[in-house]
Formats: sequence, C-alpha cells, structure tokens
Amino acid sequence: MSVGFPRVGWVAVAAAACVAALGGCAGPADDVQLRQPVPTFSAPPNPGLAGQVKPRATLMPTDCAEVVPAQAMSALLGQPMDSMQVHTVLGVAAPAVGRLERVACQYQRAGVKGGPASLELNLAAYATSAASDAQLVTNSVAEKSDALSSEDVSIGSAHAMLFRERGKSVLLVSSGRSTITMTLQDGVIAPEQTRPVMVDLVQRVLPSLGPGPPGSSR
Repeated sequence: MSVGFPRVGWVAVAAAACVAALGGCAGPADDVQLRQPVPTFSAPPNPGLAGQVKPRATLMPTDCAEVVPAQAMSALLGQPMDSMQVHTVLGVAAPAVGRLERVACQYQRAGVKGGPASLELNLAAYATSAASDAQLVTNSVAEKSDALSSEDVSIGSAHAMLFRERGKSVLLVSSGRSTITMTLQDGVIAPEQTRPVMVDLVQRVLPSLGPGPPGSSR
C-alpha cells in the first residue's frame, strides 16, 4: 500500500534535495566566484581626488597633487598606470581684473619631450563672482577667434563653454569666485570621449578650489 505525501511536502523535499546537490557540486573556486561582488561605477565623482581637502591659507591649491594626482590623471585619461607626470606653476595676482591667485597644472605623458602638455589646468581665484564671470567672457571672446566650433556646457550651476580648435579642445568654466581653463590636446583620448572626460574632470576639480562668498549659490 503506497503512502501519499501532501503536495507541500513534495516541494519541501525537492527544495532540500536541490540545496544539497548544489552544495555538493560547488567547489571552493565556485563559491568564491558566486560571492564575488559586481563592480559598479554609478557613484558621482569623489571631490578631491587626493582625499579630503586640507585647510589652507590660500584659495587655490599650491600643489597640483591636491587637485588631481598624476596617478589618478593616468586612470581618468585611460593611460597606462603612472604614465602621467604633473608640473605645478604658481602664477601672480592681477588686481586690475580682480584676480587674487593663479596656479597651472601641466600633465604630460611620460616619454613625451617638448611641445604642449597633454592636458593643462589653469586655475584662478577672484575677489568676487562677478569678476570671475567677467574673465570668462573675456576668455571666451579670445578663444572664439581660433575655434572651429563652440558650445555651452551644463556643469551644475557653473558657467561653461567648450571650444574645439585645431589640435586641441578648450573648456572654460566660471564657478563662484573661481575659473578653470582646461586644455586637452588631440590624440590623448578618443575624440568622442573629449566632452564627457573634460566635464568629468571639472566636476572633480571644483571641490578643491576656493569657496564662493558667503551666501553664494555657486
């Protein structure tokens, strides 16, 4: 005489058998593979690639390693690890236009002798946000004379314009009391990546610059 099992009992027995079978078949390597986390890249850029911005007596960083370290720039531009070198050049104030500080960060691929930097960041701090905006207008007029094309770029609350010129692309940005002029030479990255990479870099650089005046929204 056969003994019948309730439908639920058969499901529980089958589930237990499946678990037992999987446990017996999976080796150590399989277990590691199953537990391997899947990397994601949806998080926004981390402010200050060199870590948290340290308190300083100046509005602008005085060392480009505090802006974007050379190793990080290698990764951001898709270059071999540690293939970028960075050189810091401290500028001078220009009271006539309200400029208080200026610093240039020149990134060059290892082995490249002479010629312009592969990527250059010119950073400046101004007495007021109006002065930085005025400088953006002045620089934009100058760049348009050599530009093959130009476009407004949306980067949060900052004002920005991208110019494509012969052999290079130039991105001008004004945010609060700071300006950024980024120049990227052709051939460093794929042409279709120029705009997204330059915008991404600006978003990473802005947090390391001097703050706007109290109550300023940008």
